[in-house]
Amino acid sequence: MKKTLIRLLSAALLLALATGCAGASREEEEGLRLWFPVNSSLDDLSAALGSCPYQGEERSIPALLAALAAGPPVEEQELAAVLPAGARVISWSLENRVVNVELSAAYAGLVGVELTLADYCITLTLAQLPGVDGARITASGGGQSYRDRQALYPEDVLFSGAEETPVEVTAALYFRREGGNTLGYELRKFRLTEDSVPAKAVLSALIAGPEDEGLLPLLPQDLIVRSAWVEGGTCTADLSGHLLDLPPEQRELALKSIVDTLCSLDTVEQVQILIDGEPAGEFGGLGLSGPLP
Repeated sequence: MKKTLIRLLSAALLLALATGCAGASREEEEGLRLWFPVNSSLDDLSAALGSCPYQGEERSIPALLAALAAGPPVEEQELAAVLPAGARVISWSLENRVVNVELSAAYAGLVGVELTLADYCITLTLAQLPGVDGARITASGGGQSYRDRQALYPEDVLFSGAEETPVEVTAALYFRREGGNTLGYELRKFRLTEDSVPAKAVLSALIAGPEDEGLLPLLPQDLIVRSAWVEGGTCTADLSGHLLDLPPEQRELALKSIVDTLCSLDTVEQVQILIDGEPAGEFGGLGLSGPLP
């Protein structure tokens, strides 16, 4: 099957030629294509995205989304799945030539380079259709607060930071142990661009939930990381008011989960939690007016 690769370090003109989004003549020659990450893309960003011909007869948004969710054809061994395990398309709508795609919570587990590549695979695929210029992608309605932009367009593939060498960050994510009221952790490695905020990526993965068996999520799935930064060993995490939706009996353990997870980063010694930009006072029996060690 004919395959097309995009090298993220090349000129934007290459994208216009390769995707077929700029004009109908390209689509008439080759037909629609499905975009996927290249298996080696996280180690070599020079060839991060690849495509293969769309074999379906129906040329519509739901048909292309279903084809992306099914993954690349078996024979396309260089291409990897767009959606992580457990992720699925919940709904879609078209508004002002932008497709709003809502995915299940598992999609929020993608961070950094992996999230960026998945976002643009969806965008490049859908933007080939007449009447579609771009895509807005959310996970369980909450959106990805760690994105720099909400509406994505094919010409943005040369986005800020994508051409930088990925850095690897390791963190311990703390979740509730199944059948108890204690914390257990799993180690995760994150591939991020140099200008990414590791604390924000780690918190987003914590909200998405565990990958290991025997661990359960603690935080609300619609919780949004509004911002996060580290200064002088203190990580300030500004979270949305959805944190207040936690039952009182779960709040202390959830706070410990957040603090222990962020403090597993080398640069963090204590955590200041804000809710909608403001200190929350007492929460779960712990005072949030100052940093928690």
